[in-house]
Amino acid sequence: MIDFHTHILPVEIINNLEKYIQKDTTIKALFKNPNSKFSTAEFLCEKMNEQHINQSVVLGMGWSDSGLNSFVNDYILDSAKNSLGKLIPFTGINPPDLKSGINEALRCIESGSKGFGEIHCDFQNFNITDKHLMAPYMEILEQYKFPIVIHASEPVGHLYAGKGLTTPEKLVKTIEDFPNNNFVLSHWGGGLFFYELMPEISRSLKNVFYDCSASPFLYDNKIFEIAINILDSTKILFGSDFPLMEPSRISNEIEKLSIDKKQLDNIYWKNAINILSQSNV
Repeated sequence: MIDFHTHILPVEIINNLEKYIQKDTTIKALFKNPNSKFSTAEFLCEKMNEQHINQSVVLGMGWSDSGLNSFVNDYILDSAKNSLGKLIPFTGINPPDLKSGINEALRCIESGSKGFGEIHCDFQNFNITDKHLMAPYMEILEQYKFPIVIHASEPVGHLYAGKGLTTPEKLVKTIEDFPNNNFVLSHWGGGLFFYELMPEISRSLKNVFYDCSASPFLYDNKIFEIAINILDSTKILFGSDFPLMEPSRISNEIEKLSIDKKQLDNIYWKNAINILSQSNV
């Protein structure tokens, strides 16, 4: 099993949260609640062992402060190197930082990153549809055949910390601007996959995958069977959003489904391997 959506933080941030809340808008939005959940790399690996997860993709969280972004990127990269292959590092990028954003992205690729994300446009104060801003990052990803993970927002429904406004309409525009890139859209793409019933949208989204992270917070369990019927199982990724949610809570939902082993394997690990194995590195 490969969990395609997890997050970790250094102990320095966890133990000095008030300091970092003043420094970064993303931390303030996501962790101002005293009941917020955190995980170090060690804790994530413990949970993976308990819940039979073979590998986890570790994502950034869309930091607005570039110094913090680099600090967490280093922690993710170092943790992956020390994990004996259990952790797969992705790089947090900060596109509005025109001065050093690209250099940071390249630095992390050279240090072992396997993709960019999770991008959180609202916290990072940029528009995902800004083609000029995104193009340099997408060119790097296309060169290496790495994916980008984008936080997606439902255009309707209840509000929650971090929901944002990166809705299906914006996502489609970005994806159509960069047809040769692979995209992973968090949280079912904010419902974008429903529109793959439209032939022209389905053609535009041929390189798009959807993770099911935090699904029980957002949708009835029927969404899994609906998504499989619309998309086929080859476009769905197992993801938890740990530590926000235990991986077992997602897998327990999946185990209730009436799907065959091939579909189950696709969701649990084959699709993830397919994305990650396309790399030119």
